[in-house]
Amino acid sequence: MNGKDKSLFIRPPVELPREDRRRVGGLFTALITPFDDRGKVDPDRLSNLVRFQSSNGTEGLFPCGSTGLGPMLTTDERKTVAETVIEATAGKLPVVVQVGCTDTASTVELAKHAEEAGADAVASLTPYYYKPGEKAVMKHFEAVSRSVAIPVFAYNIPQFTGNNIQPAIVAAMAKTGTLRGIKDSSRDLLQLIDLIGAVPDDFVVMNGTEEYGLFAIMSGADGLVSGGASAIPGLFNRLVVSQREGEYEAALAAQKAIQEFKDLVKPTPIAAYYEILRERGVDCGKPRAPFLPMERADAESMLSRLKSLKLI
Repeated sequence: MNGKDKSLFIRPPVELPREDRRRVGGLFTALITPFDDRGKVDPDRLSNLVRFQSSNGTEGLFPCGSTGLGPMLTTDERKTVAETVIEATAGKLPVVVQVGCTDTASTVELAKHAEEAGADAVASLTPYYYKPGEKAVMKHFEAVSRSVAIPVFAYNIPQFTGNNIQPAIVAAMAKTGTLRGIKDSSRDLLQLIDLIGAVPDDFVVMNGTEEYGLFAIMSGADGLVSGGASAIPGLFNRLVVSQREGEYEAALAAQKAIQEFKDLVKPTPIAAYYEILRERGVDCGKPRAPFLPMERADAESMLSRLKSLKLI
């Protein structure tokens, strides 16, 4: 397995080549994007959400991903989100900005902007909707990597993009330095394990599937990027920290609680996060159409169950 550390303890987060030695590893929150009453990106609400995250256990932020409705935002909105998140962290948390678009030129534009804004790294979806083939996907990432000096991560979520990056392709791009890491949301634990075994030890592998978060880390992943942590970061922090410290019963209990949480929000996951945050005093507005806010009765039932489970 190329000497990859397979101990049950999480590997130390991999250091990125920046003067301040920022790290990617542990719990990263895939942030939702707050909107105002007119449905526009709301920087003030977003800054408040970042402060909430910072004080509740997240170890890094991943804006403009799937949970953040990145593909539904305009280029200017995505730049606003990146700038707001980076400024609101005040240098306390590393930020990996998701910049992937359907085309390479727009992805490069957003990557350059993220670097200028102060991002620690960028992540890019595979070009989605179309299926250009593995060679074209590799050329896409090469173009993004050449455009910036900060690390470039792949973001693999084939159920949305239609393009699944195979471990051998990731390993090839790791070898050339095109990629420095990946967020894998393939929902395929065996593929993730194959990936961990294929890449160099200093390549960052972040798991994006919460349902097997604990088992991914115990298999050698550097951490978890969680959309659910937008709403209840403390629960996901408990999983990561407990596992890191060798408290496996606590880590397993957290994983089971995460599964209960995921089952509760499954019908309307993104809309549910807005409702949970509102209940917790962090108003992020409503999700952007075509997503609908939760029906009041459904929201109240969900919140009541979360309280009974002591998750909020």
